[in-house]
Amino acid sequence: MGKKTLCVLMILVLVIGLFSGCGTKEESSIEGSEKQETTNEANTEEPVAKENKDEIKIALHTDIVSLDPQGHNDTTSETVSFLLFNRLFKLNTDFEAVPDLVEEYSQPSDKEWVLKIKEGVKFHDGVEMTSEDVKFSLERSKKSPTVQHVLAEIEKVEIVDKYTVKVTTKMPFAPFIYTLVHAGSSILPKHYVESEDKWNNPIGSGQYKFVEWISGDKIVLERNEDYYDKDNMGMSKKIVFRVIPEDTSRTIALETGEVDIVDTLSGLDAPRVKENPDLDLYEKPSTTIAYAGMNVEKPPFDNVLVRRAMNYAVDKEAIIEVALNGAGVEAKSVTAEALLGYKANDEYTYDPEKAKELLKEAGYDGDLEIEIWASGDIRKKTAEVIQANLMEIGVTASIEMFEWGAYLEATNSGKQGMFVLGWTSNPDPDATLTPQFSKESIGAQNRSRYVSDKVEQLLLDGRAELNTERRKEIYNELHETVMNDGPWVPLYVSNKVLGANSKLQGVELSPQGLWNLHKLHYK
Repeated sequence: MGKKTLCVLMILVLVIGLFSGCGTKEESSIEGSEKQETTNEANTEEPVAKENKDEIKIALHTDIVSLDPQGHNDTTSETVSFLLFNRLFKLNTDFEAVPDLVEEYSQPSDKEWVLKIKEGVKFHDGVEMTSEDVKFSLERSKKSPTVQHVLAEIEKVEIVDKYTVKVTTKMPFAPFIYTLVHAGSSILPKHYVESEDKWNNPIGSGQYKFVEWISGDKIVLERNEDYYDKDNMGMSKKIVFRVIPEDTSRTIALETGEVDIVDTLSGLDAPRVKENPDLDLYEKPSTTIAYAGMNVEKPPFDNVLVRRAMNYAVDKEAIIEVALNGAGVEAKSVTAEALLGYKANDEYTYDPEKAKELLKEAGYDGDLEIEIWASGDIRKKTAEVIQANLMEIGVTASIEMFEWGAYLEATNSGKQGMFVLGWTSNPDPDATLTPQFSKESIGAQNRSRYVSDKVEQLLLDGRAELNTERRKEIYNELHETVMNDGPWVPLYVSNKVLGANSKLQGVELSPQGLWNLHKLHYK
């Protein structure tokens, strides 16, 4: 650890003491006091084996946003959606798109795709899936304010026969197959959605059926005994997702047998799980990038000099140590390195003096106050390190904490200044870059509200280009442009870390997190 980082960590201790509790939303402070009682009680218990061989209990770090797969765009909600709904294609653990509902497909021209779905697939109410449902679902997704970016390039969907559709895109569209693995591309029962569309009792075609959702507490699913693919049936009769926001409480729940697996294990808790003979630790490099976004429409972040100053002011090494206990690497651009077209920015290093110079050039000299918004333990710790960093350059920052659903809504409002978030990418770079930096995504995923004519054109070029090497060059240029404009401070790419009961079978971890949950079971 460098001397500068050590200094920042010492400052951080002082800052947390000075600002603890300041600017925190009421609901967060109430939740915190309740969780502390739970933690203290749990610490008095001896570890016990409570596994129910017919039921898998999974601890989530946050609640889902919606049961409508076209009404959310976060990884926690996707985790549940992928069990309830099928898509035309899905990702395997090697991050490759492979057919799910699709029996066969062809591409008659650069802009046309013919997709034939498998016959005999039934929704949870027993009604067979047809091309009517495919057409309805893809068109509905295009209209969703939350996920409309996913299928925005589709011009039209036509029914060929009972099980076949033809999709025409607006232009040659290289990432087309990968857009169909997104939860927003889930195939829904037209008859049910048109008659209900309330999503309090969703019907899909997946390995599991919906039982109940108690907001902030749990989501319960039961096995679909009539699932079309008998080789990939759910292996446990029931899956229960428990919402446990506090990191240590999730780990204690795992140790005591209250849950069987923890979807997000903090770096601080990982060693104790690793040392426990009754538990297994799983870790894998991810494609999840954490960032501090800045609303470029709102002062002082409407000034590019201020945004660049923030990129020099933040000590990423300190954040990785404090928030992740070292379980991550510094991010040097706006996607994970594994994605096509990634280009590192080596100019932005931790340099408080350079940050001060840029702030002074922007007209600020020790008189700047900002808010940092965050949600969850890891993002709170991240915000606290940034707060300490900014104090070092004469910027006063207060931290506002939110519950997850409220946070996503608030950061879409345009009222945010700086905010801490993350993004888990699909393999194709368009799935990250278009939602994050297209003007069409303002009010949805483009929470920095960043607009650049050059970036808009590069996004279009990248989507239309079918040559991989040329696409790589396009995205190289896009990375350079966005980093120069500085709507984000890329922070780190985290490792995916989870813990599970050592007797639990079928645990798979992908770069996106817990995978193929239908395989989880006890012998």
